[in-house]
Amino acid sequence: MTTDTEYVPDDPAAVTWDVIVIGTGMGGSTVGYELAKSGQRVLFLEKGLFLQPNGQAAAAPGGQGPSDDSAQARLQAGHWPERLQGSTTFGDMHFYAPLGCGTGGSTLLYAAGLERFSPTDFTPRANYPDVADSTLPERWPISYEELQPFYEKAETLYRVRGTPDPLGSASTTSLLEPPALSARDQHLCESFQSLGLHPYRVHVGYEFVSGCQGCTEGRCLRSCKSDAAHVALLPALRLFQAKILAECEVFRLEADRHSVTQVVARWRGAEISIKARAVVLAAGAYMSPVILLNSKNETWPNGLANESGMVGRNLMFHVSDFIAVAPLKRLSGEGPAKSLAMNDFYASGGKKLGTFQTLGAAIVPGQIMQYMRDVAQKDRAWWKKLASPHPVWWRKISSPVIRLVALVLYHAFNFKNAAIWATIVEDLPYRDNRVIADPNARNGMRFEYRYTDELKQRVQAFRNVLAKALAPHQTIVLSRDNNINFGHVCGTCRFGDDPATSVLDKNNRAHGLSNLYVVDASFFPSSGGTNPSLTIAANALRVAGAIHSALANAPRA
Repeated sequence: MTTDTEYVPDDPAAVTWDVIVIGTGMGGSTVGYELAKSGQRVLFLEKGLFLQPNGQAAAAPGGQGPSDDSAQARLQAGHWPERLQGSTTFGDMHFYAPLGCGTGGSTLLYAAGLERFSPTDFTPRANYPDVADSTLPERWPISYEELQPFYEKAETLYRVRGTPDPLGSASTTSLLEPPALSARDQHLCESFQSLGLHPYRVHVGYEFVSGCQGCTEGRCLRSCKSDAAHVALLPALRLFQAKILAECEVFRLEADRHSVTQVVARWRGAEISIKARAVVLAAGAYMSPVILLNSKNETWPNGLANESGMVGRNLMFHVSDFIAVAPLKRLSGEGPAKSLAMNDFYASGGKKLGTFQTLGAAIVPGQIMQYMRDVAQKDRAWWKKLASPHPVWWRKISSPVIRLVALVLYHAFNFKNAAIWATIVEDLPYRDNRVIADPNARNGMRFEYRYTDELKQRVQAFRNVLAKALAPHQTIVLSRDNNINFGHVCGTCRFGDDPATSVLDKNNRAHGLSNLYVVDASFFPSSGGTNPSLTIAANALRVAGAIHSALANAPRA
């Protein structure tokens, strides 16, 4: 943790800023960087600490997070400080989600997968003609073609490395060259090609400095990973005179009928009210709707920007199976951890499935034990699964006898040399899946989520397709029934052309408010079938242009 006072304004409440950006994750840092670069006076507000690479330990080995679960220890490691509370198909949940908190937001912890959405993701209803109860729209209010130049700009800004997807139709000339594959992954790539599949080098944001194989499980301490703080926030502060208030928690936005008049937050132990010509909300798809719902007043009795009743609704995640794929011979996995992807199953057998990519992790006992701890948090009936007929090499890991048996199987079936891959399966929006502002809950919010039968069927279809397509490679599905990726949260302030069914317009401006924008993953009207980060960044660059134009047409007072 560092504190850099040169980026803190002397009296933030005495200034009418051009833009206040709430949150410094992928959306907030990127939009703020672009606006500061264009000459706007930008103030970032960040709930977490001001963090920079400085040689301190971040996450514990194996992606376990800080060993001390106190809120302060988690904040110092860049993790969200409190457990989330939710009611789901799997029961009530109270768990630490894979969310970042601090300068950089969740990009502090992400694996830097920076893939574009497919053009088909922008016309989502066509992919699910028989799912009548979803609120899935016919199309996004923008097309893939409108976002494509911003994809290229985001790939350049975040220094994305990889090779073109052989099945993709889009130009990806902005990609940088990736490092050589490990012997194992080169073998898998060639083997998959011989099976008629189309693997390519996954698109990631790493510099791969000497000795780096990719920080896939926590903070990067060497300015190697393209997190939003390193790429966008710090340059905005250092080069373009932006300012920041860290450890500043926003409670509500005050507004009249047509615009936000001030932002109310707690900073340095006191309440503070700050004004700006434009306010950009980028607190994440869990918290951005909570801020809007908590901002209700006589003019906005149901919450700010909530005349449609859609704020907080249409909550989506991705679901991901972790699958160990064994090579056909024992080869070294020494090389870039997150290396390959393929989209042969993005649409398969008349179903929209999703992408399949290396997770960037090895099978190690510590990771297995942490996986069991995570399962225990997420699935209250996890212990009942111990007697289920599914593969059980890692079960009852706390038992010394079972641990010994697990290690024997681990070596005998060549899974010591396996690569862990992950599916990313698209979730669909439903009105009753939602985030709720609840002052009695930790974080002031809770969520409700129904894991639909339709989604279960697509997950199983993906498993079946992979088992057949990857033979003769041995595979083991490591995931449980609850395979929700709670870090890929989106959809809770969707954009659209109709104010009756959406929260934001096509430029991510709130319907009915002239100066409020939302640029985190809340805006997604559908979740797509791959990593969301690049789409968030590309859209933030696009929206920055719209905000800059709006401010240029309304000169400073």
